[in-house]
Amino acid sequence: MKRLLFLTAISISITQFYITHAAHQVVNDQAPMPYGNLITTLQEELKKPEYRKNILPHNFSYLVDLLHHGHDFGQPRAYIRSVFKLFGNLLKGAEYVNPYAFSSLLDELPYNLRTYFTAQKARAYLKNTALYDANMFDRFKETVNNMLYVKFSSEYESFKQNPEQFLTNLSNEIVGIAQEEVSIEQLRQGVIRFCEIGLGKIIWSPYDKEKTWESVKTISNQLATLMEYNILDDVNDLDDLYWTLINRYCHFLDLVGIDMPTTFYQHVKNDLSSQELLLFELEEQDATIVEAKIQYFTRTLLEAETKCRAYQKGILTRS
Repeated sequence: MKRLLFLTAISISITQFYITHAAHQVVNDQAPMPYGNLITTLQEELKKPEYRKNILPHNFSYLVDLLHHGHDFGQPRAYIRSVFKLFGNLLKGAEYVNPYAFSSLLDELPYNLRTYFTAQKARAYLKNTALYDANMFDRFKETVNNMLYVKFSSEYESFKQNPEQFLTNLSNEIVGIAQEEVSIEQLRQGVIRFCEIGLGKIIWSPYDKEKTWESVKTISNQLATLMEYNILDDVNDLDDLYWTLINRYCHFLDLVGIDMPTTFYQHVKNDLSSQELLLFELEEQDATIVEAKIQYFTRTLLEAETKCRAYQKGILTRS
């Protein structure tokens, strides 16, 4: 009975999936709304209960508009962080998320966020470009070491003439570098939290069949792209997001697996055997304790296929 109710709810929302997804594409193809008008609109729209329940899950255009504004007008990291916090909290009230709308949003992130994850103050003192994308603590240590060398070697006379002022200026610059590093990491964690919320609410339509699996692969590649732009800088964070994505898709298979055609299962199994999927290629962080991602996913897939074939032959009925 619960499965039937779920499928009925999914069927009702299918039309909205594609209508609102099409509307999302139209909005994105148009020029961004002027910022003043956008804020006025947001003050009216975001307070409506139907926005977080029926609109936001299918359409992230307001969020994208705010990110565009931040990028184009050089808003600080605190602004971008507040945008993700706002929409993350709104998304918590949604029952599900449209995977295609979320994928479209992920496509927008590298362009809009890449400059915010560049440590400009640190780069002024880093000779080794490999440290640009290093761990913040390694980068900070190397930055301060290089800065001290530069300052004392080129401004030693200033130090001798007024050591107190020299050290005050030095301290202020170190604090500024530290604040930049902290603001980058705070924004990064805000983006990760938002992605976790979104991924944890994705629901695919069983009518999309093989396209649901293609959607999973696309999203996994988009998440990996975030590492290329230093939006993510720790493979453990990417691994956590992959686990969230896989768990959500396995939950989807548990719910509607008997309604998927056998060709779907063959399609996915062919992919697993013939492709090196980044989703499963990352080194497992807890392999000695828990089941690996590929093993967990394969087991869930085979269990769903078994139920599907049993249902088709009349051996199994809907619970």
